Amino acid sequence: MTFRDQLRTNLKAERYNFTHLASESSISTSYLFRILACQIVPSMRTAVCLAMAANKLTNSTSYTPDMFMTLATQELDK
Repeated sequence: MTFRDQLRTNLKAERYNFTHLASESSISTSYLFRILACQIVPSMRTAVCLAMAANKLTNSTSYTPDMFMTLATQELDK
């Protein structure tokens, strides 16, 4: 299961989706999808906001800024 799929599942379990995550992170939905599609690397500030929002919406503490920042670099390593 990919990071994106796991995040979607965790959000869905709490009745949220990527639109809620983008809104809570104060970024656009299209920008979030570009990050999750490994097209761009977010700034540290955006990655921190995404991790905080993901943890808040999923009632978790497992999401870190590094997870969002390394998506694109991991795709390049394949």
